[in-house]
Amino acid sequence: MSLKKFLALKMIKSRKSRIISIEELEQKHTDPDAFAYNDSSYFAGVSREGFTFVTRQAFRTGKHNENWLKVYIPGDGVWGFEDMELPEGEGFKQGTLEYVCVKPGEEWDIKYEGPVFKDGKEELIKLDLKWHSTSPVMDFDKAGTSPKQVAEQIAKQKWNKEFFKRLREIHLVHIEQGGRITGTITWKGKENKVDLKGVRDHSFGKRNWEEWSRHIWFLGILDDGRFFNVSVIDYDFVKDLKAGFIYDGEKYVTFAKTPSFDELNLPEPLPHKLEFRVKESEDGEDITITTDMQEFFPFMMDYVYHIRQSKAEFTYGDVKGIGIAEMGIAKRML
Repeated sequence: MSLKKFLALKMIKSRKSRIISIEELEQKHTDPDAFAYNDSSYFAGVSREGFTFVTRQAFRTGKHNENWLKVYIPGDGVWGFEDMELPEGEGFKQGTLEYVCVKPGEEWDIKYEGPVFKDGKEELIKLDLKWHSTSPVMDFDKAGTSPKQVAEQIAKQKWNKEFFKRLREIHLVHIEQGGRITGTITWKGKENKVDLKGVRDHSFGKRNWEEWSRHIWFLGILDDGRFFNVSVIDYDFVKDLKAGFIYDGEKYVTFAKTPSFDELNLPEPLPHKLEFRVKESEDGEDITITTDMQEFFPFMMDYVYHIRQSKAEFTYGDVKGIGIAEMGIAKRML
């Protein structure tokens, strides 16, 4: 092992000694003295035939707060909004868009009542939903990130004071979780009961979209109940930072191998279908993941970075699943 890789591995493993309680992880975190500090919370509810929605709130220092809500409505397509000027409230609240932690790590309320938009048209929608966890909270500083894979990428870079400064800045506290979302979505005056597969995400720390080059972030809930993530990100100063895990019903297993962007071999910047392989252990067999992206939810971040989320059908080996496939690319690369 090279000295650089040894030192990088030691640095990454030291982060796993951090201890933050679930109660603290579930709170909103702000830092008024740190420019570009970002507390981001995300929920998605997905179904094969019915409603699917994605929603996000980010509370930022020195930049406007971000908000998303986009809903696929059977027969009416995708309606929603992004970055509306909404007053910030207590906790995770902008205008009437609100996420309320009822029981840390287990239960949240998701609410919104107001306008959504499509092709210059406006309609009213009401979400009254409840998140129920089906897996424990996954803390990326404890699992989900392979120190060996990350160390390999860091060791490839030219090391200097500026590199390590930027590396520290991109490190976020980051959790994810699989679940179920139930409740009602009221559309055009009709109350629709929903029962959706759910995924959620919460992170806090510094984030500058100008530094992002491209990424994928795939979250799937398999039909047998397992929950997985595969992520790859290129920043403008370090490439192919990878993460990935699967919850096997009892514990989180960090993938020993996930693909680089070269191995993904993207046929276009934002394809609709993708196939790649992962390994659950160093000596394990390759597992093929296929992704068929369907209803799409596009967003533009600070006018410099394009994100496209989609409802996705997955296969993991021979097991089917459903979830969210997010891909992003900087405008400068298009």
